[in-house]
Amino acid sequence: MDQQQEIAIGSKARKLRQRRQGAGTRELIFRAAMKEFSRFGYSGARMDRIASTAKCNIRMVYHHFGKKKDLYRIVLEEAYVDIRQKEEALQLTKLDPVEGMVRLLEFTFDHFMRHPEFVALLTNENLMHGKFVLKSKKITQTASPLRNAVETLVKRGKEMKLFPADLDAVNMYVTIAALSWFHLSNAYTLSSMFGRDLTEAKFRETRQRHVRDVVKAYLSASS
Repeated sequence: MDQQQEIAIGSKARKLRQRRQGAGTRELIFRAAMKEFSRFGYSGARMDRIASTAKCNIRMVYHHFGKKKDLYRIVLEEAYVDIRQKEEALQLTKLDPVEGMVRLLEFTFDHFMRHPEFVALLTNENLMHGKFVLKSKKITQTASPLRNAVETLVKRGKEMKLFPADLDAVNMYVTIAALSWFHLSNAYTLSSMFGRDLTEAKFRETRQRHVRDVVKAYLSASS
């Protein structure tokens, strides 16, 4: 191997290490930003704090993600992409209509519980009247498979006379989301109101069984 070949190989190796280091830094920044935005919201989040959490120079944050609004949009979009991809993997339309709806409920309930940062991002975005989510084509596009799956399950459920004739697909999903979300987003105020810790795992287990029974009872009301 001559000297020029050695230089070329060395250069390629350095570039590969730089790309890997860059990818690692980007991931650290993304995770730090997710934590920051979910905790402080868009307005309260600070880029210097994100850089500090990611243990990098703030210039690296701007290099990888641009301005604060760009970073927030990316975090929000990726949070939606994550849940939409997992929903699509459920292959709901291959299931019995009732089973499909219950499976979607169980998944949504578990996902919201395991990803409090997602619940916080949704809460913050709604406080801003959908300032970013309504402008994101990516978020709208990624929701298409879910919309189609819910509409398909509702249509088949009606045809099989398993579901109420007036069941609306949008209302059904909103109900599923609400039953999976409200006890999390309002856990502390409800705990104070009833003198019971709604953040305990035992309560959330019984809550999940309750909402599953509620949805199944409603869906089977016409059968």
